[in-house]
Amino acid sequence: MRSPSGNLSAKIYHKNGKLFYKIAAGEKVLINNGSMGLIVDGIAYGTQVKDISSLKKSTIQSKSKTYNSYHILITEAGRKYRVEFMLSNEGTAFRYIFDGKTDQLVSRELTTFILPASRVWFFERNSSWKLKSYAGLWQSTSADSLDVVSSQGPIQGKPLLFELPGKKYAMLTEAALYNYSGMRFRAMGKRTLQADFTEKDGFKVTGKIITPWRVLLYASGLNGLVNNTMINDLNPEPDKALYADKSYIKPGRAVWSWITRTDNYMQPEEEMKFINAAAELNFEYTMLDEGWETVWPDKWKQLIAICNFAASKKVGVWVWKNSKALRDPLTRDAFLDSVRNAGVVGIKTDFMDSEAKELIDFEIGFLKACAKRKLMVNFHGCHAPTGESKTYPNEMTREGIRGMELNIMKEPIPAWHNAALPFTRLILGHGDYTPGLFYNKANTSYTHQLALFYLFNSPFQCLAENPVKLLADEKFKPVIPLLKTLPVTWDETIVLPGSSVGEIAAIAKRKGEVWYVAVINGTAKNREFSLHPSFLKTAKKYTMVTITDAADGFLKETATLVAADDKKIVIGPNGGLLIEIKP
Repeated sequence: MRSPSGNLSAKIYHKNGKLFYKIAAGEKVLINNGSMGLIVDGIAYGTQVKDISSLKKSTIQSKSKTYNSYHILITEAGRKYRVEFMLSNEGTAFRYIFDGKTDQLVSRELTTFILPASRVWFFERNSSWKLKSYAGLWQSTSADSLDVVSSQGPIQGKPLLFELPGKKYAMLTEAALYNYSGMRFRAMGKRTLQADFTEKDGFKVTGKIITPWRVLLYASGLNGLVNNTMINDLNPEPDKALYADKSYIKPGRAVWSWITRTDNYMQPEEEMKFINAAAELNFEYTMLDEGWETVWPDKWKQLIAICNFAASKKVGVWVWKNSKALRDPLTRDAFLDSVRNAGVVGIKTDFMDSEAKELIDFEIGFLKACAKRKLMVNFHGCHAPTGESKTYPNEMTREGIRGMELNIMKEPIPAWHNAALPFTRLILGHGDYTPGLFYNKANTSYTHQLALFYLFNSPFQCLAENPVKLLADEKFKPVIPLLKTLPVTWDETIVLPGSSVGEIAAIAKRKGEVWYVAVINGTAKNREFSLHPSFLKTAKKYTMVTITDAADGFLKETATLVAADDKKIVIGPNGGLLIEIKP
């Protein structure tokens, strides 16, 4: 099996009854002799194969990429099942399909991934929360030490990023996680990873088993990795009836009082100050987090009043709710009806704390229930995305990331973690990191915090800092105009030369005719950044507004720029740089 250009290839075969596969990039083997199979209703499929035959090959066109699709029929243990492969020039994916009309018990998946010698990036948290909320620090080790490197044991979350010789990259993850349990990786030693699940005794699937895609992305350089669309492409299109009207799905920026909460937290007058600040910043939303239901004596009356006040300022209201109170569909629907009737536009639900199948089912059911009521969704306390926001576009963002809230939990985020995120977790999709905690920024700088808004993708971008304080503080005057015009979706993204995972993240992004260059230094020493703006139109002149770090704030400079220029800028330890470029 080959990708459209032939740069990637895959092979499926059986030996002594056991099912195996290989994936290669040219002559370089990426996964060698990985085993395949599922244990379904006590039968270990993939261990006693009688026959493999090709059902069909087809070409599938996404919005921007071409895929070669291969359907393989396997005969084994008196049953036929299928393995489907999808190959693009950016990666290889496969999944298992077992027909059925009743409950089927998946007790284990036999899939293994045997990677070449390489440096691997993984997330680490020295507590049981590591695989509950995916909020670990991104760091690296050798691929053959994944079984011993973690204090929490040999199971690693997704994705895993492998740095290969020649500045090539491979990323292991999954896509289209529906009606199944989320996959983790059990490191077995010798660079072998086994598909692993939360449920020790397996999980039941009603009717046909269609596993999520097991995905290996491949890129020649960080720009190819960041612009890889395969995870999104492998997900189904939205249901046309459920999303006949998508006008309520509006990306935007939000203010948020929870992380900087004071003695006045969640008092109506305090929340109105945040809403006024949101309006002054041209922000679209405010987020009412934990406490609105308990602090307000008459919560529904007060919520209606807040929503009406916010609407008068052209600000939409989101509310938080613990998912544990929404697991029952009837209770969930009653709550959603109530908040929708009050004027709420979005829900942030929290504390799923698992990617077991029952929680995956909860998330998908929640997205559908919210879509029926024209509500947007933000998931917290959850696993990383698998592209479900393509199928359910009212999912605006999700956590599954070690974000800024850790700075108030005595686990401050180091600069090097931020410099790894655009090339690790954020390859999978949006992340609700909640950037911009300027007054509690740990070892990072003010401009480092500002640059995060541009580096980290989230169609619902939530400002961590108290916006009332920002607007009142003279030191923020140079950057308030940038916050007022901050885009949250982008037309083009380019990873710039000099970027290195965990050290320097330098990315140019375009919205309309305006470019932004955001750079953060993840190291504790000065780093020189060279801007060669070849992405600009050669016949035009541009105005360049540059924000760098001053002693206690920002330095703002304005100059002209053309595509042939070569600008060198020194970024201080753990510092940042932001450049706005307009015709």
